[in-house]
Amino acid sequence: MEIGDWKSTGSVALLHQELRQLGLDSNIAELSSFGFTVVPPEKVGPPELVEEVREALEKTMLRRYGPDGLAPERWANVNDIQRFMLWEDPVFERLSYNPAGLGLAQYLLGTDCVLSLCAAWVKGPGEIRTGIHGDYLDPAINAQPERVINCNMHFMVTDYTKDDGAISFVPGSHMWRRQVTAGEAEKWADQAVAVEAPAGSMVIWGNHTWHGSYPKKTQGLRMTLQCEYMRRRHQTEEAYRETVTQEALDRNPVRFAGLMDVYSLFPFGKSDWDIERQTNAEPGSKGGQSINAYRSLFDMEPANGRTTLRPRYDYMHHDGKMTSERNAERARRMKAAQNGVQDIERSKSS
Repeated sequence: MEIGDWKSTGSVALLHQELRQLGLDSNIAELSSFGFTVVPPEKVGPPELVEEVREALEKTMLRRYGPDGLAPERWANVNDIQRFMLWEDPVFERLSYNPAGLGLAQYLLGTDCVLSLCAAWVKGPGEIRTGIHGDYLDPAINAQPERVINCNMHFMVTDYTKDDGAISFVPGSHMWRRQVTAGEAEKWADQAVAVEAPAGSMVIWGNHTWHGSYPKKTQGLRMTLQCEYMRRRHQTEEAYRETVTQEALDRNPVRFAGLMDVYSLFPFGKSDWDIERQTNAEPGSKGGQSINAYRSLFDMEPANGRTTLRPRYDYMHHDGKMTSERNAERARRMKAAQNGVQDIERSKSS
């Protein structure tokens, strides 16, 4: 079927058009049916991408741990997460808005999702493994809401096989919408499906899907670069809005500013939200999932001053005149939105 620019769907139709161009229709189906999907290297990026990411990650390990940062003995029986990797190298910034990875994350979370964390996993030989679990924010076993709140993208810097300590999944577990019990974690530890894919692949899943990993029985290191994305109204795991620089905003495309959440309405102060900043923000840099708010996955042009850092607001100051103006503007927007809904209803009835 041909997908049009259907206003009734908001940004979903535009996103699906581009996911189809990327050849990711089957990946969407796998996310829906099984709760995870693997994107092959040729749909992720050029062959040199994995080498660039590997080199950057290796240099980071040497900076963080000194001369033995990549020594086999340093990582024996260790599976360790390296936090706050985004600012270690510009290639990690670029990976956060890779069309395949971000596109599938937006399919799960909405086209205005934000970046929650950028981390790396380094795993050495031994018996260490990640236990079966789900990524939903609340670790309680209670039933979880149906919609996905956060999702993961793992870029494989090295080849993945079961013997190499690959990540593993329980297919279909995303339908159960609850956390794993201790008994279930033990049961599925050696029954979960290992992801076997070459370096340069991506594996993507939502927060409901149960997953873990197998012990690494081979020599060398297993390395992964991870981006986790979050629905806009939830708190991120790493502080990007507070640490991003104007230089980083300038060298990356407009959508990167959206991932950094620098145009967020929140938190509110006594004078409410900065309506002028919101109104003038570039599509893709602020909240909203309408057609007009969408930014193409293929837009890689550096923002170069079109996006700016979040101002330092005085949250305790109240400006009565400004608040009245914002309330009037909010009422105008709500009326316009209501009229839009009425137009849609009229078109349906006709």
